[in-house]
Amino acid sequence: MGNVSSMTESSGLNPVFDLTRVEDYLEVVYDLVQTKGYAGSTDIAERLGVKTPSVTNMLQRLDGMGLIVYERYRGLRLTPKGEEMARFIKQKHLTIIRFLQILGVEQKTAKLDAEGIEHHVHKDTINHMERFVDFVNKHPSWFKVFENAENRRLNKSRQIRHRFR
Repeated sequence: MGNVSSMTESSGLNPVFDLTRVEDYLEVVYDLVQTKGYAGSTDIAERLGVKTPSVTNMLQRLDGMGLIVYERYRGLRLTPKGEEMARFIKQKHLTIIRFLQILGVEQKTAKLDAEGIEHHVHKDTINHMERFVDFVNKHPSWFKVFENAENRRLNKSRQIRHRFR
């Protein structure tokens, strides 16, 4: 898989800000193609909360980066490199959501947080999170022990605070 950071630099994009945008666009295009069978500019604009001309501009840039094949008024498709990157981004997003939910974060909050976190987490960190999520899913009794210990700790804290009131 190509390095998105180096691709954004060579395409004239701001590497920090636009890496996030590139990932957001690829993820949305991938989701739309998976759910609808195609991704149109209007759908992308709606999902990202931007105007259609901004979508057109970014699609042209993604095309120049070799991540999509885009023909104005005809639509787009992910290249193999773009699809691989989009699948990785989607998996990263889902891993972060699952990780946060294991920690007890509500689903709605986990989804919002994942949107912000996913662009700033190293792939090695994601790999460790994924391994942890898989372990917890395969060994739920282990996590129950952790939860019980945590609940005992919290109850003890509450009792101590209550004594000093």
